[in-house]
Amino acid sequence: MRPALIIAWREYRQYIFSRGFLLFLILMPLGAILVGATLGFLEQSKSARRYVVVDLAGGYTETIAAELEIRRKWDILAAWDSWLALAAEPGALEAGSIPQPFYAAARSRARAESFAVEGLEAARAAVAPYLRRGAPPFASPPLEFAMIDPPAEVLAAPSLDAAVAAMRPYLLGERRLNEQPVFAAVFIPVDFGPRENATPAQYWSRNLTDFALKEAISDALGQALRGRAADRLGVTAEAFATLVDIRAPLSEFRADKDAHEAELGDRDRIEIALPAVMTYMLLVIIFAAGNLLLTGTIEERSNKVVEVLLSSVTAGQLMWGKLIGIAAVGLTLPTIFGVTGLVAAAGLGGAQFSSDTLSALFASGLIFIYLFYFAAAYAMFAMIFLAIGAVSNTMQDAQSYMGPLMLLVWLPLPFVVMIYQNPNGAVASVLTWIPIYTPYAVMMRAASDPPFWEIAGATALMLVFAAAIAGAMGRIFRHAILQSSPAKFKDVVKILRSDGR
Repeated sequence: MRPALIIAWREYRQYIFSRGFLLFLILMPLGAILVGATLGFLEQSKSARRYVVVDLAGGYTETIAAELEIRRKWDILAAWDSWLALAAEPGALEAGSIPQPFYAAARSRARAESFAVEGLEAARAAVAPYLRRGAPPFASPPLEFAMIDPPAEVLAAPSLDAAVAAMRPYLLGERRLNEQPVFAAVFIPVDFGPRENATPAQYWSRNLTDFALKEAISDALGQALRGRAADRLGVTAEAFATLVDIRAPLSEFRADKDAHEAELGDRDRIEIALPAVMTYMLLVIIFAAGNLLLTGTIEERSNKVVEVLLSSVTAGQLMWGKLIGIAAVGLTLPTIFGVTGLVAAAGLGGAQFSSDTLSALFASGLIFIYLFYFAAAYAMFAMIFLAIGAVSNTMQDAQSYMGPLMLLVWLPLPFVVMIYQNPNGAVASVLTWIPIYTPYAVMMRAASDPPFWEIAGATALMLVFAAAIAGAMGRIFRHAILQSSPAKFKDVVKILRSDGR
């Protein structure tokens, strides 16, 4: 075992202590910070998308403007609550010391209006005594949309089609309105309304992949139609606003827990989300570690380094050393970034989040489940990668094997969402019983109390399958690693048959 561990340490040190890896560890967080700062700067400096409303029906322009103003107030309130959750002292939030409407409570139109009336200066003054030392100042989100008056020739157009034709040069960027580009135009026909045969409103833009303004306009028009219907029914505007603001409180409870601890908390939500995150991480690590094994083995074959190594250790010891060393490499990177992320979150005021995440990982046993199924998945796929490296002199030789293998590795990815949404459904059960996908399926179902007999039976089948794969791929590795020419498919079959007798 000692020679295998020496090989494992060599493989681990070769990657972990290389300049490229250390540089990656430094550049990765710096890159994330730089990207985040750049995106934040671009978001803050982004100009508002200007739009015009051509209201041939009458009365809708003011309603759209009012609704988008409410949306603006709502966005400021949401940004304020998110900032306050990070910037305020935890004790102040828990004690409810910050007065309303500035305290991060349930959001409503009434609170958004009240917050806007009080103003940001009053909000900053109200929370100043309760902020953490060094907390960044609050920055309002940039103005997202701005309504401007339509051009005179559009307003003077005799019909809807003529108005659209007059507006098109502005939408195509051929002309500017008040020296500003026009992002979109909304045309509301004379007979617009909720009737079945009414003409729908038209939304024109050169960029229809940006859905935000279109959805905001749609919501505003829907609100306008509901408001007019309420007015016809004799409901006052104040009463209608009160009705619209009603939100049904709804708490979530887990049926698989006792009544006194069944209500879903932050830790429970983290525990529910972690299997999906860890499954995706498992896929990425398996792929990355397998590639390291493949490229390292091919490089050592082509450079004759493997012959030097096999003069001191057996092919089996070399194989096990590579497997252990690269597995350690695969686990090191997410460990470093996971610990760094939790420490950073705690430093930014998310100590409770970090504590809940660690509790969900260790108290629930998710980390141990992950490590077990990581070992199983790694044993299956890594041995395949290692065998491919042993029968290939170049990456071009390996390509004929890599296509089917990549299909196998990533095939369960489209089903991950289905398993997450229905962890005890038919798709989840079927994938659980396919040995090569058992690790992914069980990881996704880990927090949902799947039937024990199913998990135990599928895991036993997976272990038998993993042992068979490891044995077969190990035979290929031991026989082909010293061959000077790349083994063909019939040679691989011959190796398996000859050793199988």
